[in-house]
Amino acid sequence: MNKGKLALVAGIAALAVLLAAWGPAPDQEGDDSTLRITATSAPDSIDPQVSWMAVSWQMQVNVYNGLLTFSKQSGPAGTELVPDLATSLPKITDGGRTLTFNVRRGVTFDAPANREVLPSDIKYTFDRLALLPSQGAGFFGVIEGFDDFMKSKKGTVKGVVADDKAGTVVFHLTRPDATFLYVLALPFSFVVPKGTAAEDLSQKVRTPATGPYRFAEYDPSRRVLLERNPNFKEWTKDTPNGKVDRIEVKLKVSDENAVTLIMQGKADAAMSAIPRSKLPFLAKSEEWKPYMHEHELARTSYIWMNNSAPPFDNVKVRQAVNWALNRRAMVKLTGGSGSPSSTILPPTTPGYTGYEPYPKQDMKKAKQLIKESGITPGEITIWCMTSPPNPDSAQYLQDILNQLGFKARTRCVDGSAYYNLIGVKKNKTQIGFASWGADFPEGATFIDSNLNGKNASPDHSSNYAWYTAKDKEINAVMQMMDLDARAKAWGKLDREIIEDAAWAPISHGVQRNLIGKRVGDYVFHPLYDFLFMKATVDGSGTNNKDMHEHEVGSKPKDDAEGGAE
Repeated sequence: MNKGKLALVAGIAALAVLLAAWGPAPDQEGDDSTLRITATSAPDSIDPQVSWMAVSWQMQVNVYNGLLTFSKQSGPAGTELVPDLATSLPKITDGGRTLTFNVRRGVTFDAPANREVLPSDIKYTFDRLALLPSQGAGFFGVIEGFDDFMKSKKGTVKGVVADDKAGTVVFHLTRPDATFLYVLALPFSFVVPKGTAAEDLSQKVRTPATGPYRFAEYDPSRRVLLERNPNFKEWTKDTPNGKVDRIEVKLKVSDENAVTLIMQGKADAAMSAIPRSKLPFLAKSEEWKPYMHEHELARTSYIWMNNSAPPFDNVKVRQAVNWALNRRAMVKLTGGSGSPSSTILPPTTPGYTGYEPYPKQDMKKAKQLIKESGITPGEITIWCMTSPPNPDSAQYLQDILNQLGFKARTRCVDGSAYYNLIGVKKNKTQIGFASWGADFPEGATFIDSNLNGKNASPDHSSNYAWYTAKDKEINAVMQMMDLDARAKAWGKLDREIIEDAAWAPISHGVQRNLIGKRVGDYVFHPLYDFLFMKATVDGSGTNNKDMHEHEVGSKPKDDAEGGAE
């Protein structure tokens, strides 16, 4: 052994003694085992069966698992359904009403459970979902007995049958449902152990992980920390072992500060788009332009209006708002990137027709509709989130409503509370902003999830417009099994609902992200955005500059994604 190696061995031995005496050294900024992320707002919850914000799901996909998942790839390949806790896609019988899964053996829960995942855990997951005040419950009403159990709280969801000995879970549906397999891949379906309390556990005990990471810390005022799950052993390439030891998400960091931190080497990525204030510099920077990434998103930013209460229970008032908006100005105002549009479905979703019910601003027509409505414009409160650029959007809408004769004011709240506030009917919120990204690649994720009366639950609605006028038509499409016929029907409903002005859509998403120089193996998933589990920060992966230099080589679009997220 040469002297250099002997010195190295001696140094390692000395370091071991120090560590034994003083414990491990604290994490340093820029270390090669922590992926450092920023976010503008806290998750609404880290409990998978409670949360519905994109920031929550982007974390949870690294922690929990369901029977099925989406392939962990970028682009269209990432929308493919693949087995996860199931060994294969289900055997479907009884005309599509019965789905039988074989459950994978050897997958274990993290502490405190520390045991194998059983079919009975999967069954309990759906019992718990029905017991919780979950916005996702509307997805599961097709399971036999789900709605009855949700109301009575007695017994169990009889349409989910588990056999631990045989290793199977069987779902009995009240009708065939072409999208139910997609629903089984959503975080609402991520498995929890039998006996897990039927309440939001974000601030109490850690829900045992099955994936490559587990939640080590959740402080909604400061940060979320994920660390390796010591019980995890990779069973499929679509639930890969993570490449970093920790993922730290610093919360309540503005978009502008996020870019600064990335450029200073103090952060690796942001869970938000590059703000418009930073785009001109970055797009011209020889140093940073190669680290910009542009992605088309299946996302619609929109203004919701409470269709169940004055003044927006009047269709002409809602139409007036739609005609009064300058969507191009709104997307430029709010930063990011995107395409102004007045449709519900984005171009990447089957059923999109390109028909624009409100192709350009027409204030004259808007004011005439207010006159024809017969109302006397009064006071209106506009709701938004505090994180930029949402207050700017709210101020723009305030000006528009005042031009129509209303006395408008804005009320902005933290993003972690926003959707819970506007989703409770007794709060009587009138108008505000939302942004909806596809849960799965089908029109139901936009129209059924957001505009069906069955999802206008008084306590936890995802139908912020409290819209019910097309329930019959939506339910009819939901019973179709032919995906091409469904797409055509969703396109027709898109036109009818927006002509009825349930919403005032603003834009469809195109997002630019800035990724730090040390990040390798950068994968942007069509549903979960940046896949943390794939990334490296130690130089071992393919450098993101080399992989994605071409992505922003063309001239940036003029528009920015509008609405609030």
